[in-house]
Amino acid sequence: MSIQKECADALREYYRGLTGSKLSSGHAHELVAAYFGYGTAAALQADAVLPISSLEVAEILIPDIAGMDRRRLELNDAPADLPDGRALADVISAHLETAGHFTGGQIWDATYLSDDINGYIQKDPSVIENDLAGEIATTNAFFDELYIDETDVEFHNNSLIVTLTGSLNGEHDQDRAFHGDKIKFTSIMTMRRAAARIGYFDPEFETGGSVDDSMYYGPDLS
Repeated sequence: MSIQKECADALREYYRGLTGSKLSSGHAHELVAAYFGYGTAAALQADAVLPISSLEVAEILIPDIAGMDRRRLELNDAPADLPDGRALADVISAHLETAGHFTGGQIWDATYLSDDINGYIQKDPSVIENDLAGEIATTNAFFDELYIDETDVEFHNNSLIVTLTGSLNGEHDQDRAFHGDKIKFTSIMTMRRAAARIGYFDPEFETGGSVDDSMYYGPDLS
């Protein structure tokens, strides 16, 4: 049985248990296609480059919840009490994990993508800090606070590219001369597509930055 059909059957079972009524197979397949980022079930089936059968190599999924809501409204004769895209996406995500099609990875919420990206970075700040080692070495501070101020997300055909701006803040070593305790940075986060239109490999980061000296003055400045 294909992953698409398994997910469609999971939606139909969920809806039957919720309402006692039936969700047609055609409607379920269209909603599954929307979850994976496709406009139609036929488009999902036609993707031979990065099919959903490749999910096992994906490390992050970002279900297209907005796409599911749009498709839900487009479907002719769809049940009026059909739950929203978020609830339906949760059913599909749970099935993918339970059935072993997607294990050990993360599922991010497209509606709150900046929060999930920030959470990923905060679990391992070194993905950004490593590229700032040269700037850190020019200071006499201990850095332990990384903040993301802005997150600009762009979806491309084969990748997700995010521009992050923020600051790395530290505490000055009082026994040494002050050379700054804040580094402003810009980081480009790239996620290559691994499966369907919502499955990605882990992010790769390229970061640049410099010590922020705007808040202090040297001895020769008045």
